[in-house]
Amino acid sequence: MKDKIEKVLIDIQEITNNNKNQKVTLVAVSKKKPASEIFKATKLGVKNFGENYLQESLPKITTLKDEKIIWHFIGKIQSNKCKDIAENFEWVHTLDRLKIAERLNKYVPKGKKLNVLIQINLDDDENKGGIHKEKLDDFLNELRILENLNFKGLMIMPSVKAKENELVLLYKEASLLADKLSLSEKNKIELSMGMSQDFKIALKEGSTIIRIGTGIFGERH
Repeated sequence: MKDKIEKVLIDIQEITNNNKNQKVTLVAVSKKKPASEIFKATKLGVKNFGENYLQESLPKITTLKDEKIIWHFIGKIQSNKCKDIAENFEWVHTLDRLKIAERLNKYVPKGKKLNVLIQINLDDDENKGGIHKEKLDDFLNELRILENLNFKGLMIMPSVKAKENELVLLYKEASLLADKLSLSEKNKIELSMGMSQDFKIALKEGSTIIRIGTGIFGERH
């Protein structure tokens, strides 16, 4: 694991070296991996971990409660899971429905703000979540009313069938959208895009959060 983490960090450094404004957060995707593996990664300097499945993640969060871990929820959000997500995670990457936003907002513990990313579906893939970019402004206006949610940026999940040239175009579009939003927000927003197989492309196009699973933990069984 040590070699894998070091390689990812070197790749981040090399790709973003000429862009001083591109601060990158590495989120280690720990789904299907035990708490012992996450603990090992924390000792190698990883602080941010992403989980897809709530029921699987809660025992791990409890086991590792004494570690300084920032937990990111990166899976599909069901209404009946909002309370546990709001209470146990610091970040949500997959917000794409007002109903879910309102439920998360309702259950955020007092004194806490939940950082949220809006998932955008740029390639109109009906098999995955995300709102269409034409609806982003309206969704953002609704989101601003919810005082316990802290809008931090956008998240992109490409189609599993996307070829490299299609990924480049998709990530360029996402980056332009994020830049435009940063201007209107008067604040640099986060752009969560890029996984183990394509994070180098994503970083070249301006990603600020990459979600790496097998590239850190190895294959899942």
